[in-house]
Amino acid sequence: SEVERLAAGADDYLTKPFHTEELIARVGVGLRIMELQQEIQVRNAMLQELALTDLLTGLPNRRAIEDWAVRQLNGAARYGFSFWVALADLDYFKTVNDTHGHDAGDTVLKAFSQILKTKSRRSDICGRIGGEEFLFVLTHATKEDAKRVIGCVRAELEATEFNFNGNSLTVTASFGLVGFTGTKAPDFNRLVAQADLALYSAKRLGRNRVE
Repeated sequence: SEVERLAAGADDYLTKPFHTEELIARVGVGLRIMELQQEIQVRNAMLQELALTDLLTGLPNRRAIEDWAVRQLNGAARYGFSFWVALADLDYFKTVNDTHGHDAGDTVLKAFSQILKTKSRRSDICGRIGGEEFLFVLTHATKEDAKRVIGCVRAELEATEFNFNGNSLTVTASFGLVGFTGTKAPDFNRLVAQADLALYSAKRLGRNRVE
């Protein structure tokens, strides 16, 4: 019966004898349904990507970093590779916004994001977690290598000159860096909290430094 055919999984069917025009029309309907399904899949993928992306900088957002970091932390504990978390905060960023406007602030955020991207490898991830705060997670790196990479990020930002309405300025950032190597993976947010404490030390000790 018609109900049995549809219940068995058929989207459509023809009964004999059938007309060629009807067959062509039904095939056309099937093709349109397939195209709509493919379009829905593409749009869902785009929405998923947007949900994991910071719209201003194009970097991963906190949710995306956390999803990635939890998997990597488990791998680090299982296979014995290192895992480093660097929390960065732009120094006196409110002054940039108040003095030169939010467009200028956005320009600085995008420039810093680009520096982070150029310094990250396929085994790393960097992203913006809100305001002027960024996370940079490095794996498979020694302590010296992690400090060197973060130091290069700090130095490159400091060397970047911005010009807003004829006014030249430079911007710096402070960093807190913590690492893990072991057989029991810690909670990622706990590592971020420890990096935040190190960042606070960097701010207290004069800013524009890595602690």
